[in-house]
Amino acid sequence: GIDLGTTYSCVYYIDDAGILRVIDASEGGSTTPSVVFFDPNGEVVVGATARGEGAMNPECMVERVKNYMGDPNYILNINGTDYSPAAVSCLVLQKLIKDAEEALGEDIDGAIITCPAYFGDAARNATIKAGENVTLNNGQKLKVLGILDEPVAAALAYGNSLQEDMKKKILIYDLGGGTFDCTVMDIDYSNDKKKMEVITTDGHHQLGGKDWDAALADYVRNEFCSRTDCDPEDMKNDPECVQWFSENIERAKQALTNKTATNLVVNFNGCKEKIEITRDIFENETQELLDRTISKVDEMLANKGMNMMNDIDEIIMVGGSTKMPQVRRRLEQEYNKPVNSYEPDKAVAMGAALVASGTKVEGGEGGQGSQTSDSFGDYALGGDSTIVVEDETGTVTEIIIKCTKSYGLSALRGNEEIIANIIMKDSEKPAMETRRFGTSAANQVSLNLEVYENDSLQPDATVEESTKLYESCIVELTPGLPKGAPIDITFNLDKNGVLVITALDVTNGISTVVTPVRIGGDADDIGMDEVVGVVLR
Repeated sequence: GIDLGTTYSCVYYIDDAGILRVIDASEGGSTTPSVVFFDPNGEVVVGATARGEGAMNPECMVERVKNYMGDPNYILNINGTDYSPAAVSCLVLQKLIKDAEEALGEDIDGAIITCPAYFGDAARNATIKAGENVTLNNGQKLKVLGILDEPVAAALAYGNSLQEDMKKKILIYDLGGGTFDCTVMDIDYSNDKKKMEVITTDGHHQLGGKDWDAALADYVRNEFCSRTDCDPEDMKNDPECVQWFSENIERAKQALTNKTATNLVVNFNGCKEKIEITRDIFENETQELLDRTISKVDEMLANKGMNMMNDIDEIIMVGGSTKMPQVRRRLEQEYNKPVNSYEPDKAVAMGAALVASGTKVEGGEGGQGSQTSDSFGDYALGGDSTIVVEDETGTVTEIIIKCTKSYGLSALRGNEEIIANIIMKDSEKPAMETRRFGTSAANQVSLNLEVYENDSLQPDATVEESTKLYESCIVELTPGLPKGAPIDITFNLDKNGVLVITALDVTNGISTVVTPVRIGGDADDIGMDEVVGVVLR
């Protein structure tokens, strides 16, 4: 089970005794920095070593690439070669799998990889492509057994640790290094049955601990420059200074988790100053960021018609950035609910491992990843929307998964272009829904189907709040249809996010089935040939 994180990644597995085990990085530590350094000499380094070696060549180092997964317009040029976020992520996964194979002393067949719940179609497909291009020790490619939403994985790990019967609604507040997720789930435990159901989810794809780092860096930089004649912009543009801030600001932030104050000694252009940072200063400088997470939670609940005071029983914090003391304090003050932290750095990978442990790998030989008689669990994502995990005691956990986006078509309402949603966010996944439309003119010869996704829970969304997913699909019509002739459009979205569209000409009873082509999907391949099979140093 792999938590492919924005700033740090983590890997877990289930051993033969049914115990969750972390796989440490080869450099030591239970997490691996999601950092890639493309050495100008042609070698590639991933992890803690990459951050150190990139100090003198920061233009050759890549961080936080997860924030841009699936974005066809975000292409990195390193040492003259172009790389997509998927290609860079493939290298991170290559490092994680390499460490796992070395630690376990056996081949890895496949993995469950997690992603933020709010990831749309493009980002999920890019994550799958990154995983499928990882080369194993035996020369085979990694089998991506599934993409699992991070809050669902965290909830599964948390639920796995509980033994008592309960029925409650929990809010999962997941603040990682580069992303923020908030999810509401129902938990119903009775006897040996455990059931979890995702109610709704939302998040920020560009908000995480690195933003706290940036705010603190701005404070230290400005404080230093106020005492010297140095220019803040000169410091921002100096590669060595940038790298120094990248390493030391994060350490200072982490120190403030357990201390009320810390110091940084800053050297630049012959000037040297000791800057004291108190926890109060840090919290004041970053309050707006914390406010944004609270606003996102409130917005998610309001859109779902929920009231935090009445509807939520408990808040579970996951993600490394929830270690900051102000997070727990703010959640307790804001919502007056029990707030618990559960393995903030590891819960997501733990949940992924619980699912991966019982996933059958087609063509497997019965080792890791293959379902055997003494397997820890049973994983199913077949024709329904339920993940089923059974532990070694016979306790069954069912998790009902949901669509994290709404999917609709561009249509006209009068003279206004809207997005007419067909599959709604929070519908059980896989999903199949039909909506009736009408031809816009008499004798219309074809339909131009343009598919969008959005976060709206309303039947109609605006174009501005939606993202076009696929190339336009042209469906030919029978000649002679009057204006307003009924056309039924059915969306069939499978568990992996593959969409099939059926257009039914109701008048003539003629159906046309199309599988749309994702916009910019080819961009994920940029640089992939260069990273496949790369031997990491």
